Amino acid sequence: MLDLNNIKNLIFDLGGVILDIDLERTIREFRKAGLQDVTTEQIIFASHYFFEQYETGKISTELFRKELRKFTGDNQSDDAVDEIWNAMIVGFDPAKIELLKRLKTEYRTFLLSNTNAMHEAFYNNILRESTGVDNLELLFEKVFYSHKVHLRKPEPEIFKYVLDKTGLVPAETLFIDDSEINIESAARLGIRGYHLTGEDSILRMFS
Repeated sequence: MLDLNNIKNLIFDLGGVILDIDLERTIREFRKAGLQDVTTEQIIFASHYFFEQYETGKISTELFRKELRKFTGDNQSDDAVDEIWNAMIVGFDPAKIELLKRLKTEYRTFLLSNTNAMHEAFYNNILRESTGVDNLELLFEKVFYSHKVHLRKPEPEIFKYVLDKTGLVPAETLFIDDSEINIESAARLGIRGYHLTGEDSILRMFS
């Protein structure tokens, strides 16, 4: 049961919490492009350093595309490479966007996401077209993207960074994420956590 006693601040993860994603869709696109030995997202995302570098803003989109072409073949256009990488992004449930608007009037709300420049542009375009909200920054007091702060979850430094920039009191802050390791990392700093699992949803959490 969700305990909001003494909670004044909410920090939301993005993918799997607010934004619907399906990593298998990108895996399938890699297979179509010729990378047949990919079976799970771990094989491709965890085994190649440039994914993390892109997620922390250490390499450009142009260099990221170049690295992806090593998997897909140099004959792939920029648009084709982008389509493969963006395939995992499904979209937004408008009801969640309306919920975030309401919660912003009741709490200090923040977004903390491991993401990248290409995805940010792509999902904000989806948000704009499907809900009329120009970008996610309008739904929160502040957003923290890994590729902009050059840190990523579950590193404790990114949680320390958020606390430092916002002045949040950890014991008054609830962090909602679909990754248990991220929840555990935040908890070490005293931030209360809610691990979103399975068919759970923020719509049910705050109903």
